[in-house]
Amino acid sequence: MSRNLTVAAVQLPSLEGEPLEVALEQVGTAVAQAVQAGAELVVLPEIWTPGYFAFDEYRDAAAEAGRIREALANMAAEHGILLHGGSFVEEHDGDLFNTSVLFDGAETVGEYRKMHLFGYGSREPEVITPGSDVTVVDSRVGRIGMAVCYDLRFPELFRQMTDLGAELVLVASAWPHPRVEAWETLARSRAIENQVHLVAANGVGPTASGPSLCGHSAVFDPWGVAVAAAGDEPRVVVTTIDLDAVDDARGRLRQLADRRLLGFERPRLAFRRPGERPLVMDVERVAIAGYTGRDTEAVAAYIAKLEEEGIEPPPSVPMVFDVGADRVVAHSAIDVTGRESCGEVEFVLLMTHEGLHVTVGSDHTDRALETTSIPISKQVVPKVVAREAWRWEDVADHWDSLVLTASVGDDARPYQETGVDFFLPPADILDIVSAEEGTVVYGGTVSSLVGGFDFDPVFSGKLHDPVLDRSIEFTYRSRTLEGT
Repeated sequence: MSRNLTVAAVQLPSLEGEPLEVALEQVGTAVAQAVQAGAELVVLPEIWTPGYFAFDEYRDAAAEAGRIREALANMAAEHGILLHGGSFVEEHDGDLFNTSVLFDGAETVGEYRKMHLFGYGSREPEVITPGSDVTVVDSRVGRIGMAVCYDLRFPELFRQMTDLGAELVLVASAWPHPRVEAWETLARSRAIENQVHLVAANGVGPTASGPSLCGHSAVFDPWGVAVAAAGDEPRVVVTTIDLDAVDDARGRLRQLADRRLLGFERPRLAFRRPGERPLVMDVERVAIAGYTGRDTEAVAAYIAKLEEEGIEPPPSVPMVFDVGADRVVAHSAIDVTGRESCGEVEFVLLMTHEGLHVTVGSDHTDRALETTSIPISKQVVPKVVAREAWRWEDVADHWDSLVLTASVGDDARPYQETGVDFFLPPADILDIVSAEEGTVVYGGTVSSLVGGFDFDPVFSGKLHDPVLDRSIEFTYRSRTLEGT
């Protein structure tokens, strides 16, 4: 028996300049129209309020994110449907994200932050922070993946969703003229190459702050056939798809099983940069530089303190520990084995094809294992890095004024604090490491303010530049695997 699902792509006109109450009313009317036509899953376009090109209004719009979430959840609950809210601007820890949320009734079942930010005639990279996580969620109708607009130009994202079990992919967009052919071709291609159903909801018509949106929302089956499509007028596209057609297509044409190239050989990181497009770095090597203090007596005291904790002194000072390139992550949560692991804040040097950059991170380490083998204790735990970086030349003339701080716990208890002038200059550390392009270097750390280790699962770090009055910050949670 087939698993049929009636889906709707809502092709809204620009609501730019409309008060939020008016925009919500129009969205509610469109959702009700889709439900009346039998829709069980409804997909909205990208940033329908305040409008994708209204970049100057994004910060104010983010303040309304809670109201938008509540209104969408109420719509989904009222109609008893799955509702993909398109996307809206949301603030988290001071950063703005282009966020999509999938509701099942009043319950949130999936969230996605747009990963690829469009800079071709768009200010999105200036005001939005890119997401970092691929989203595929379990729902009552199967495994659903989520993407937004410009993401369509990056097939590896959709392939990762497929590898995570996606049968259906939902795309919210504000795709403009004149690139309507690219819109249709890319959406169709993502369905064909991944053998998934794909629902693409686009805005349509003129906007006050940018080009007209091209419309042409569509629903594609796993063979790339547009089973329903709109033109260039506001419309609600409704059609029924057979979810079992995914298994049928993959069984008959086994292209996914025939793949030979299975992904990047090395991890890839993306860092936002003030006033610039994100920095993309392919990581070839991760080096942890230890015992790098300029004051040899302070370093000796630190080593002595570690000896009190049962950790043997290093064979040489400074010391370099190499870990796998896949150990460095920019996640908000990491998995650890054992309950005696903790972070330590460090400045991080990035040797990239665009020159040296600086950020901040945590050399999270298994302290229990450290008493047995320091190299192994560092290898078994991910090394967290922040999602922003500064060019070296922007801080080179006042590097020694920068400050590192760390805190632990949801209550942000102070844990570490030091000026970077405690450590050897970056040039010296890079020489010690023999760093080449593609190398991520953790620069060293200091003892905690509490005089020992704090194993709280929440760790936050910050690199502050008092001269330019700016900071790079990160927070992550370590999750102890069950049974360890």
